Amino acid sequence: MPKQKLWLIALIIGSLGLIVLFLQLPKLPDSVTQKVTTMDPDSLKLQQAIELVNGADPMAGIMQLRELVAKDSTNVDAHYYLGLFSVKSGQLDKAIDRFRRVLALRPDDIKYQVEVGYQFMLLDTAELALPCFERGLQIDSTDNNSLFFSAQALERMNRFAEAKRNYETLLRHNTDSIVSVKVTELIDSLNKKLNP
Repeated sequence: MPKQKLWLIALIIGSLGLIVLFLQLPKLPDSVTQKVTTMDPDSLKLQQAIELVNGADPMAGIMQLRELVAKDSTNVDAHYYLGLFSVKSGQLDKAIDRFRRVLALRPDDIKYQVEVGYQFMLLDTAELALPCFERGLQIDSTDNNSLFFSAQALERMNRFAEAKRNYETLLRHNTDSIVSVKVTELIDSLNKKLNP
């Protein structure tokens, strides 16, 4: 294979890797960015803490997040980010505790249900993730993220028929052709498992 082709393939793979890495970085939830525009001091401190953790002084950022939680034990965003950073540092028990606290504080917020469920999926704990997505579906039975990730969790738990049902429901509510193609592939794969 010519060197130019190898170089081009390496460049494409490297670019895809950077995109995936970028997408995995913690993002500020809408609630934080909305608060920042109103100059809420706690929201500014939250944003600064996140920047510190992701930048040059992670421990200073963690300390700021802990101060926010000490000041207001119902600060959902601070708990959520402490959970995320616990995952990054390998403190999985602490992360799970933080995420459970987020769910207790915001049981009817579909965004947090999906975000926390997704983190549980990353921790390879589908049995903790599934209830989050199911709660999301109780809040909104047509929520694409809840449908997709609940199907993913069910599939990991070898509950293939239920996973297929959720994927099929997602197809009925989805308008994105790329998502439809991928979900159809997942359904085809499940059909092979269900009818070997």
